[in-house]
Amino acid sequence: MIRLAAVVLTAASVAGCNAGKPDVSAIPDSLLTCSGAPRWKGGTQRDVASFTEDLGNAHADCYGKLGEVRGIIRGGKR
Repeated sequence: MIRLAAVVLTAASVAGCNAGKPDVSAIPDSLLTCSGAPRWKGGTQRDVASFTEDLGNAHADCYGKLGEVRGIIRGGKR
């Protein structure tokens, strides 16, 4: 009887170890890669404006994907 209780307690504690870990297999590959930051090539003020917009778009892409991954990890939310 004591041996059975030990086996049950061991099984319960091992099962509990995995309960807090997120299922990272639920994260699609598309959320694991961000758009690359643009490279500055120099130029006019128009080029600066275009570069700034591209940089903002790259940031928004990564920021959004990170938010989705965070939602998956913290509770299955997307």
